[in-house]
Amino acid sequence: MDKFIILDDVFDSATVRAFAAFDYGVGEKWYDLGANPIQEKILDVCRVHFDLESIVGYEMWSNKENPGWHLDKDERLYAEKKILVFPQCSAVYYPLVDNMNGGELYTDDIRLFPKTNRLVMFSPGISHGVSTFTGVRMAVSMNPWNTRI
Repeated sequence: MDKFIILDDVFDSATVRAFAAFDYGVGEKWYDLGANPIQEKILDVCRVHFDLESIVGYEMWSNKENPGWHLDKDERLYAEKKILVFPQCSAVYYPLVDNMNGGELYTDDIRLFPKTNRLVMFSPGISHGVSTFTGVRMAVSMNPWNTRI
């Protein structure tokens, strides 16, 4: 059964500032558990709603643009063998949204507008994207995995 969970005002102001100030670099990066205690607060919230008992780490990145339709998956495995393997869940946290027009996260059934200090979590294998926007939309994406990818 697919789950979509939206939580507002999820972290205190110091944590929100720490998320916004972190250097996420370019593209997805792998992190072992314990590498980023502040960012792993997302995992703590996800654990309430998804089975993350066996995760060994997570991918994390920041999107300031609008990715079109896609699935969160093991990109290398898909490129090499066309096999779809999904993370345990997907999470998108918005530490900073300002003066924004558009930029909603969408699926076939849902359109969610970003908002500062909002966390969106959803089941694996859900096709989604982000609409075009103007303004500031900082999104931190996280995919926890049971095996290192």
